[in-house]
Amino acid sequence: MTTNQRREQIRQFASEYKPTWRSLFLLLLALLCLALSYFWVWLLLGVVVVTAVTISLLRADIRQTPGPAGFTLQRQHNGQMTLSQPSPVTVLLENQTRQAVDVEVWDAVPLWLTPLHVRRSPHWMVTLKPDGRADFPYQVRPIRRGDHTFGNLTLRWTSVWGLFMRQATYPAPTQVKVYPNLLQIRQYEQLARHGRQIQIGLRQSQQFGSGSEFEQLRDYVPDDDYRRISWKATARHGKPITVDFSPERSQNIVLLVDVGRRMGTRPLGIARTTRLDLVINAVLMFSYVALKRGDRVGMLTFAGQIHRYVPPRSGASQLTFLIEGLYNVEPQADDPDYGRAFHYLQTQRQRRSLIVLLTDPTRQEAVELLAPQLGAFYPHHLPLCITLSDPNVLAAAQRSPYSMDAIQERALAEHILDERLMWRSLLERRGVMTMDIPAYHLTAGLLNKYLELKGQTRL
Repeated sequence: MTTNQRREQIRQFASEYKPTWRSLFLLLLALLCLALSYFWVWLLLGVVVVTAVTISLLRADIRQTPGPAGFTLQRQHNGQMTLSQPSPVTVLLENQTRQAVDVEVWDAVPLWLTPLHVRRSPHWMVTLKPDGRADFPYQVRPIRRGDHTFGNLTLRWTSVWGLFMRQATYPAPTQVKVYPNLLQIRQYEQLARHGRQIQIGLRQSQQFGSGSEFEQLRDYVPDDDYRRISWKATARHGKPITVDFSPERSQNIVLLVDVGRRMGTRPLGIARTTRLDLVINAVLMFSYVALKRGDRVGMLTFAGQIHRYVPPRSGASQLTFLIEGLYNVEPQADDPDYGRAFHYLQTQRQRRSLIVLLTDPTRQEAVELLAPQLGAFYPHHLPLCITLSDPNVLAAAQRSPYSMDAIQERALAEHILDERLMWRSLLERRGVMTMDIPAYHLTAGLLNKYLELKGQTRL
C-alpha cells in the first residue's frame, strides 16, 4: 500500500468515525498516567493497560455497531415547486437493524430554496427502535425560478457502547423545477367570474358591436348602428333586434422576450424582482387571457443568440409549453441582437401576427438599429414595442427639488425620460406601436393594450 493510499484511508476513517466523551475520557486517562510516570515509573504499565483496553473496546464497539447498510435514508418531494409558495419535503429514515440507535440527520437544501421553521441546513435528532422508521417533514419556499438540485443526505449515529459516532453520506441528488408564481392568473379567474377585472387594473374587455364573428342577438337601443339590425330577427320577434359581433379568434400573437444583460437589473433595488421576472409574469398572464379568447400564442426568447422558440398555437395546453419554455430562463451577459431575432422570426413564415417585443434598450445606437428592423414587419404584421420604465426615475422627475443634489437628480431623470420619448418617436415613425410602462404595472398595461387592439379589430 502506498503512502497516499494509507493517507486516504486515514482521512476516510477520520471522516466516518467521531470520538465521544467516553473515548476521550479513556484517552485522557492514558495521557494522565503517562504524565505521572515521570514521578512513578510503574505507571507506564498503566499507560499500556489503558491503551490496550481502549483499543479492544473500540474494536468490539465497531464490530457491534451497524454500518451504513443497516439504514435506509431517502427524500421525497414534489419535483415541481412554485416561486414564493411553501412546498413540502419529507426525509424518510428506516432502521433495518435489531438495535436501538440514536441518530442525527442532515439534508442539503439548494441555495435558492429557503427552509421554513428550521435552520439553514435541516437537522433532526431521534432515537430509532429496532426495525423502526421516522419521517422528518419540513417546508421550503423557493426564492428563484429555474432548476435546482438537492444535495446528499447525511446520517450520524451513536455506537452501541457510546465510544464513537459513525457518520455516512447517502447520495440523494434530486432535481426540482421551480415555476413562476401563477397567483395572478388565479386572481384573474376569480375576478372574471364576477366581472370585476378592473380590480387588477384591467379596463372593460368585452366590446360588442366590433369585429366580424357573431356573438349574440339583443334588443335594439337608440345608440346602436342601424347597419347592425338583423331584419330577419326583427320580423320574427316583432321588434328591432341588433346583432353583436366579437373580435375574431385564432389570431396569431408572437411574444419576443429580451433576456439580455439589462433584463437582469432590479427596478426597485436588490430586494425586488428583476425586470425579466416581471416580464415573465406578464407574458404568462397575457398568454392565459389570449388563449382563453381563442387566439394562437407563441414565444421567442433571445439575447446575443436565439434561446427558445415556441410556435404559436391555441388551446389550454399551449400555456404549459410556454411555462416550460420560460421557467428556467436567466438573464444573459450579452446585449440583445434584435436583427438575429427578427430574422429568425421571419424564417418561420408567420401569418399576420401581433408581434410584441418586450425589451429595454440601453443605447441610442440600439434603438436606431431596432427601429428599421422591427418596422420592416409593418404593415404585413402589427408590431408593438414595450419598454419597462424605472419607477425610481419617474419619481425623481416628479419630485420637487430642495437642494442642488435634488436639482441634478431631477435633471438627470428628465433627460432619461426625454431620451426614451425620442426612442418611441423613432419607432412610431416606422409604423411600430410603442408603450413605456412602469415595471410594476407591466401586466395590466400589456393586457389593456391587447384588449384595445382586439376591440378595434386591428389584428
